[in-house]
Amino acid sequence: MSGATFYHYGISPWELEVIYDTLKRSYEVEEKQVQPDDPQYVSMIEIGFPVPYDESFFQEFTMESWFKIKGVVKDIKRRRGRKGIKTFLRFSGIGKDDIEVVFPLTSKGDRQFEMGIEKIEYLVDIVPLQLKSIPAKTEEVWYAFDEASSKWSPSVAKSNDINYIFKNGEWKTK
Repeated sequence: MSGATFYHYGISPWELEVIYDTLKRSYEVEEKQVQPDDPQYVSMIEIGFPVPYDESFFQEFTMESWFKIKGVVKDIKRRRGRKGIKTFLRFSGIGKDDIEVVFPLTSKGDRQFEMGIEKIEYLVDIVPLQLKSIPAKTEEVWYAFDEASSKWSPSVAKSNDINYIFKNGEWKTK
């Protein structure tokens, strides 16, 4: 059993327990309350899954656990309303590569937030294709949810001290 991380602030004891217990079914869990770092959000959840983002994640973690995590996060979002919650879902790789993949959910709108989290599981086949052309020595890729098109797409690739931006189907430094 490898270790997941669960960092948070502004989360009730019940919310914390549900997320922690769900993660604990599949992984050892490092849980830590952190200091708020953004006045626009009253709550933050960051979950780091110790496995690559691919089909095996949904089999190992189970769809039941995935649906439970999604449901709790959506409930927290509904309860916070416009006060906001930001959520980061991290995966320790993509396929056989050790490139971390991050899905940030920061929308203030309930519907956009829900659409974003609902679409994550459907990207499992397309993410490897989208990341075929990432810059060499990339350590981390951040995705962005476009609210207008309701689609996730690669946004930033971090490599050493260089951040590449994904624009018009290409990675660029500026």
